[in-house]
Parts: sequence; structure tokens; C-alpha cells
Amino acid sequence: MRAPRTLCLQSLPWCPAITADCRGPLQLKETDVLHIASINRFSLLLLPVLLTGCGLTQSITDGTASAAKSIFYKQVKTLHLDFTAREALNTDARESGSLSEPLMIRVYQLKDRKAFDKTVYEQLVNGGEQALGDELLASREVVVKPGGDANLTMPMDEQAQYVAVVGLFRHPDREKNHWKRVLTRDDLDPDAPRIIAPGSNSLTLLPEKR
Repeated sequence: MRAPRTLCLQSLPWCPAITADCRGPLQLKETDVLHIASINRFSLLLLPVLLTGCGLTQSITDGTASAAKSIFYKQVKTLHLDFTAREALNTDARESGSLSEPLMIRVYQLKDRKAFDKTVYEQLVNGGEQALGDELLASREVVVKPGGDANLTMPMDEQAQYVAVVGLFRHPDREKNHWKRVLTRDDLDPDAPRIIAPGSNSLTLLPEKR
């Protein structure tokens, strides 16, 4: 004689198993049918709660990731640069006894530096917009006097990955090309300015203060 087989009619794991004799047609008691219907209705009521919980979990996860990013990555929203000029500023080595003169410095925010790295001095004297093309996001100018200080503060574009600084010297250092400097976004401090010291024909980026 074959033993009865257990059949489970379920919509969720907690659905009770129903025992039936497989030798004949499956017959359910009225109480079994009502119990299954009750569980299914409960499942439908619980579904929105489960979905809402998933959304809440995702929101918490996204918020945690955003908080972690703000901790481990510097959020530079404002560009701060300080210029401390030497007494011998913007001199011309071709002239005997050349006197120091004020120097104009131009600062570019760039989303890439490929075009800038290829530029020569003459291309940037009159602005450089054409030479830099789509890589240029913003620019600003500042003038510093011999032995004087100047500072530049401007909003940092979200797309800017590089800050290029150009000294418009009368006789720029073309041998080492130190008339221009490039800083990456990681080189910047959100709270403290980077300091650049202009000299006779070159720009010197000073180390960060610790």
C-alpha cells in the first residue's frame, strides 16, 4: 500500500503543508482553503512594506556612501592661491641693470591638460582661449608687485581637474618652462591656499604647510 504524499500549496515559505492521498483526487478541507486564502491576503498586504523597506535600505546605503566620499576625498569648492613675489620680479636678463616690474598672472581652470601642455608662451599672452579650446572652464587674472603679495579666490568648477598658472613675464624662462605651472585638484587644499612665488622669469610652487 502506497503511503500518502505531502503536497505543499504555498505562496510564501511559512505556508502549511497539506497531506493528501496521491492515489485519489486531491481533496482539501474547507478550513485548509480558508487558511491558504488568509495567508495569501496577508502576503499581498505585506508586499508594499517589504518594497518600502528595500527603498529605505537603498537610501541609507547611498547616504552612507556619500558621507564616506566626503570624508576620504577633498571637496574643493573654492580655489585659493596666494602669490608672494620676490624683490627681483619680472626682470629682463637681456637688459643691463633691468629693473623689477609688476607681473600679470593668469590662472586657468581646466578639465584636461593635454592642450595646455602643448602651448607655447605666445599662445597664452592674449588669453589662450583659442589654444585651450574646450578644456578651458574658467580663467582669472591678478597683478603682483615686486616684493608684494596678492591672492586669488574663485569658485572651483566641478569639472575642473587641473589649475594652470601662467606668469606673463617680459623674458620668460623658456629653458625649463617654469613660467607656467600646473596643479591637480588633489594638490589643492579646501581650507588653505597654495602659495606661488613669482621671481625674475619663473614661478615657484612652494610646499604645502603641514
